Amino acid sequence: MIIVKMQGGLGNQMFQYAFGLSIAQKLKSRLYFDTTFFNQEHNLTPRKYELDIFNAKINIAGDKLIGKFISPGKLQRLKNKTGVGETTAYTESSLNYHADVFSVKPPAYLEGFWPSELYFAGYQQLVRNGFTFKAPLSTESMHLANIIQQQQNAVSLHIRRGDYVSSASTNQIHGTCSLSYYQTAIDRIKQHVENPMFYLFSDDTEWVAQNLLPVVPKATLIQHNHGNDSWQDMALMSKCRHHIIANSSFSWWGAWLNPYQNKMVIAPKNWFNATSEYFNAADIIPENWTTI
Repeated sequence: MIIVKMQGGLGNQMFQYAFGLSIAQKLKSRLYFDTTFFNQEHNLTPRKYELDIFNAKINIAGDKLIGKFISPGKLQRLKNKTGVGETTAYTESSLNYHADVFSVKPPAYLEGFWPSELYFAGYQQLVRNGFTFKAPLSTESMHLANIIQQQQNAVSLHIRRGDYVSSASTNQIHGTCSLSYYQTAIDRIKQHVENPMFYLFSDDTEWVAQNLLPVVPKATLIQHNHGNDSWQDMALMSKCRHHIIANSSFSWWGAWLNPYQNKMVIAPKNWFNATSEYFNAADIIPENWTTI
């Protein structure tokens, strides 16, 4: 049995699911997810469990099962001491790839973000199968999806702001991508992609309309997906041929879910503003993507 802790926003939850699916397959173990993070009070940006938008089969661990790892009773503590029926708890030490996690002995409780394709190498198709959207697109999104898919070189461009801007502590960790990053990325796309059509996605469309839209050639700003419909932006990103992503797991997955083999994906080289051993972004960007 493997239990993976869920935490963070949609993109983070997707990394945790993909990792869990992979390690459960490798260790031939039953997979559960701990979603209690979303019911707790903490100082982080409020989040909710969102993976129910997908067709992925997800087993949610109950409190009794989680308690064997988080607050074990006397019998479980004795088992842990003797090594007979002991449980394992593994916490991610940094955000780069750690192959040693696949050597844990079930039953195990795993806590981390696991933001790398390396964690589910060899299981990409299983991940893609899980990340098919359950609900149909809205009429407006479906109309836009048809337009995007009829174009040879639609390019998604994602601007992540939200708590990256409004929260001083979050900004200190993540920072935001500069206008010069986007301009350089656009120029790079134009060098390699004939007649690109840009589709701009953001959680701050007013800022984008004022600051970025006027300088992006042949651009459409997507503004109709809000709240519970925000997942539709990711679905629309995945239908584009090429991508310019932010330092955001949301647009990372929007680009990754695009199955086109020859896609061009541009990502920021500086994924985090913070510099520490934990915030190591060396393995976040796949090798065949471009960083600037």
